[in-house]
Amino acid sequence: MNPVLFKSQNISKKQISFSCSKFKYNFLNHKKGGIRFRLFLVSFLMLIIFQLDNCLAQEIIFDPEYIISDHQLTDHQSMDFDQVQKFLNQANGALKDYRAVDVDGREKSAAEIIYRASQEYKINPQVLITLLQREKSLITKKSPTNDDYNWATGFTCYDYASPVSRFRGFARQVDRAAWRFRYYLEHPWQFQFRVGITTKTLSNSKDRTLINKFGRFIIPKNMATASLYIYAPHLYDNWLFWQIWQNWFADKQQEYPEGSLLRIKNEKGVWLIQNGQRKPFYSKTVFLLSYKFENVKDIEAENLQKYPIGAAVSFPNYSLVKSKNEIFMLIDNIKRPISEKMFKNIGFHPEEVILVEDSDLSSYQEGNPVLSPYPSGALLQDNNTNAVYYVKDNFKYPIIDISILQANYPYSHIIKVNPMELADFETKEQIKFRDGTLIKSFNLPTVYIIIQGKRLPIISAEVFEALGYQWDNIIQVDESILNTYSLGESLNI
Repeated sequence: MNPVLFKSQNISKKQISFSCSKFKYNFLNHKKGGIRFRLFLVSFLMLIIFQLDNCLAQEIIFDPEYIISDHQLTDHQSMDFDQVQKFLNQANGALKDYRAVDVDGREKSAAEIIYRASQEYKINPQVLITLLQREKSLITKKSPTNDDYNWATGFTCYDYASPVSRFRGFARQVDRAAWRFRYYLEHPWQFQFRVGITTKTLSNSKDRTLINKFGRFIIPKNMATASLYIYAPHLYDNWLFWQIWQNWFADKQQEYPEGSLLRIKNEKGVWLIQNGQRKPFYSKTVFLLSYKFENVKDIEAENLQKYPIGAAVSFPNYSLVKSKNEIFMLIDNIKRPISEKMFKNIGFHPEEVILVEDSDLSSYQEGNPVLSPYPSGALLQDNNTNAVYYVKDNFKYPIIDISILQANYPYSHIIKVNPMELADFETKEQIKFRDGTLIKSFNLPTVYIIIQGKRLPIISAEVFEALGYQWDNIIQVDESILNTYSLGESLNI
């Protein structure tokens, strides 16, 4: 896992020209040799074929519709904290010694910040490391600028607009990137890029070569790929992510690349190579959602048996399936009955319902019916009072101030509903600011940081700046909001 970027081994045009010239020279000098020449010709051709086969066997082809596997995106236990720090040390960039205040108000090393975010949102720390390298080369860069740190993961950095200032800062960038990937996975219907749906990528000058080869439209084969395009909807950005991932984290000991489709010669059944395992398809329906039989490679049994058997490939989370006359939403190996009216309320279309056989769902446990159009959470606004709630399943959580809404749910879609609909949900505790939020009242100069439900005063501007906080990240709130938090100990250094 040594972070050294390298290029794929390919035979260059120069090497081919040299080989051809060398062949022409030997041909002219051996053409009178009869058997000697024929032996030379056979040997030369066998050498060229061997070199080509060797190079082609090592080459892993970029597939814009399959960047990494779903498991690779969510494998938050792929590295522990010590391994993250060791990786940064080996890369020998500035991050190995960099420290900043994390969103919980504590000063930490870059490795601690990366690891904390990965564990909180259950996103692979390797994904965050790759993202930091793709966006600002922070893993290997010796002398990053302040802007490199402040916009480390490119969160809220847009093609044609200025970055959003309240998400400025290394720790906030890492935290929000991990949070955003988790949000994509749990709310796939809110975004254009979805598994099995043809979607157009954005284009700029960096994308031209890839667009000429692959076109602008992609059909993501898994949720991880869809999530990466939601985060950065450009072919070039995802190609670069893939290149860095292949160089640093792909298992190069595998005989077959990640995502290979294999079948034992003269046998039925297709296997997917993923995370060093061979995963069976028990359902033709599942296979055809993302793959084609023409891409399956027939191999000898002994080559496949080198891989341990993993869990069967299943439907993506939040898939809608119809067996006989009943429709289910599939969530974490549970099939939850759902009506057509309810899935339309959630935002699905009838054409997204997948027709399946009973056998396709045999491994799923029966769950409670989906009776709320918000199984993974949403923001609802009373169209009479304008009050906003976070609603999940059958519960609603009041958000009592717009500053909390903007800080905790940036860019989340708000759905306006009538009071009758809101009345169906049981009211729970109010939503508060997340740990690490900087707040102050409109009338007083004291700045507080929210930690574990308390407001800790920062005793001076010198302490504020020494801890690495940004003045434009302070949120001004009404005194009544401030008083919902009990006062904690003063923050000093």
